[in-house]
Amino acid sequence: MRLLAAVVLLVLGVAAAPARAADTIEAHYRTAGPWAVATADVPGYRLTYPADLGAGGFKHPIVTWGNGTNAVPTQYSGVLTQLASWGFAVVASTDTTTGTGSEMIAAAQYLADRNADASSVFYGKLDVTKVGAVGHSQGAGGSVNTATRASGLIDTVVPISLPAPIWVSPGDAFSVSKLACPVLFLSGANDVIISPHSAIQTYYGQVPNAAAKALLKGADHNTIQGTGGGFLGYLTAWLMYRLQDDTYARGAFAGAAPELNTNAGWQNQAEKNLP
Repeated sequence: MRLLAAVVLLVLGVAAAPARAADTIEAHYRTAGPWAVATADVPGYRLTYPADLGAGGFKHPIVTWGNGTNAVPTQYSGVLTQLASWGFAVVASTDTTTGTGSEMIAAAQYLADRNADASSVFYGKLDVTKVGAVGHSQGAGGSVNTATRASGLIDTVVPISLPAPIWVSPGDAFSVSKLACPVLFLSGANDVIISPHSAIQTYYGQVPNAAAKALLKGADHNTIQGTGGGFLGYLTAWLMYRLQDDTYARGAFAGAAPELNTNAGWQNQAEKNLP
């Protein structure tokens, strides 16, 4: 009788145990997280962080953000708020040129110092051993430089729309071959001039250790600005995986069948050496 029922279900096109949708993990992390979000502007930085810092004894990982050329943090409010809602303390330099990485390094150090400052709301609430560097365009190069020029500071990097070498000024030059931490390269499939897949593929191949890459269909060079567009889900999942040891988020990128690879909203996906 059980066999007959199974046959009937198959004939009717009904699955007894439906397979997980190809974007389940992405959809989960594309929505706002469980933390209410607060913001503060201090000289040189915009801070976006969980309003109830340290609730339940939680220590918040740090994310240092790098703006694109001539851009400011308010142009990325969707991304900064999204990450804070998932428990990250985000510090964004207000500098409009972040390619060297020095501004992002200083920003990360600023929050680490607040964690040790008894007069700060961040006092004792941050996990200064878990720091990510994320940036857009020029700031994407800055995120790579942050990781390679501040030994031991950065645990993971997410360069978004990392420019091809022709667009990088000598003072902002970066070397992904020096990255010692895992990196996720994200770009838009329609970004064919500044951050085309040919450049992303080359960068991915130059990384000696753990890496992943993917291009968001329909996205251009500045899609990450404003609401963050379709980048939010996997960007958040990656940081949850790498900085909060989230095993569910890990399934988007690692294991026998990473979700990213079967998601029709993305193309040119690849991963290597991910634990």
